[in-house]
Amino acid sequence: MDFTPLNRALTEICANCDLAESAGCRSRRCLTGFARTVVDYYQVKGALNIPGAEGVIPKNDLKVYDKDLVAVPIAETCKLCKQCRDNHTDDCVIALVRSSLEIAFWGESLTYPGNILEYVTLVRERDPELAGYILANYRK
Repeated sequence: MDFTPLNRALTEICANCDLAESAGCRSRRCLTGFARTVVDYYQVKGALNIPGAEGVIPKNDLKVYDKDLVAVPIAETCKLCKQCRDNHTDDCVIALVRSSLEIAFWGESLTYPGNILEYVTLVRERDPELAGYILANYRK
């Protein structure tokens, strides 16, 4: 799987963070840092599943995230998703990244139904503009 576009989008979020410039970044406490860590894990280990990782998403990250920047990697996760349906696991690298970005976007993660179109329907209920962006990016 090619995580290059997702990595690029996550790096863009970090580049726009005030803490990165002040060397105050604490990636273990940061939603974007967590997302980058799990992507790095996949690239090193080649494993999409990280047992127990969903429980360590840093949900106490209170930084304000630019919604336009966060929308890009959410859409990228949809492009990478294998649509596992009933076999979906919240400990999948793609799900972990998506969940951490949803927390950055809304303050909580959505329950993923295992299918992109069903997911976009859930997103549309919260943010029609983001849902449209996800669909447009997914179709590229």
